Amino acid sequence: MRAVEQVLGKIRRDLSRAHSLDDLAQTACFSPFHFLRVFRGITATTPARFLAALRIAEAKRLLAATNLDITTICMQVGYTSLGTFSHQFARHVGVSPRKFRRLINEMSDQSWEAVLAAAAPPAPRAGPARKLRVRLDGREPGDIALVGLFESGIPQGWPAACALARESDEVDMAVGPDGAYMALAMSFPSDTDIEDLMAGDGPGRCLVGSYGQIHVKGGRATESSIVIGLRPRRASDPPIVFASPLLAAREHRFAEPRKALSARP
Repeated sequence: MRAVEQVLGKIRRDLSRAHSLDDLAQTACFSPFHFLRVFRGITATTPARFLAALRIAEAKRLLAATNLDITTICMQVGYTSLGTFSHQFARHVGVSPRKFRRLINEMSDQSWEAVLAAAAPPAPRAGPARKLRVRLDGREPGDIALVGLFESGIPQGWPAACALARESDEVDMAVGPDGAYMALAMSFPSDTDIEDLMAGDGPGRCLVGSYGQIHVKGGRATESSIVIGLRPRRASDPPIVFASPLLAAREHRFAEPRKALSARP
């Protein structure tokens, strides 16, 4: 853990660098093979994907909290092509940089609770084999938790399935399209400011947790129920990249089922 956090500190200090696997492994004093295995075991993703998520998270912060133009932000987070940056941002966040900034301006006065109330999908009516029951351990009273199925350990793009936990520590979630997923949970106070949330890595009291892998085949999940333990965020936790709750709230519905966006950098 200490070695991985040391490497992540180096990456965060200079997002514009390429940060090759060999260089990162040398910082950790591991062989590249051993470092990659350790990194994936702790973060549930690869260094390259983690770096891509950090760059997009910083771009989100700059778009939400500054008046810098998009080209300047693109260069500042390590991209040399505005087209590549815009494509990667939309793939990770779910909307282009320009539309994300507009979305933040439109919804900055809304609370996390109001956004999720508008965005939350209805409880699944499917039978037990076609839904997943999630119990959250450690949720603070009054906090609102969002649970989603993602293709990696990074909460980005559109989840393959999602559910909202408000008054209960248990929630049912309709399973997504066939595939292998990680269940990621994020819990925040109900009055969390949307601009702060989208601009940062989970300001204030932010609890996270994960469970995986969950395999879905023929509309049926390998698990009928899971338990996710929530804990404070660590430096080794991937950034919260997605903005799909805001998009869904603006549309007053969640988009029709779609394959979760790939986490490839």
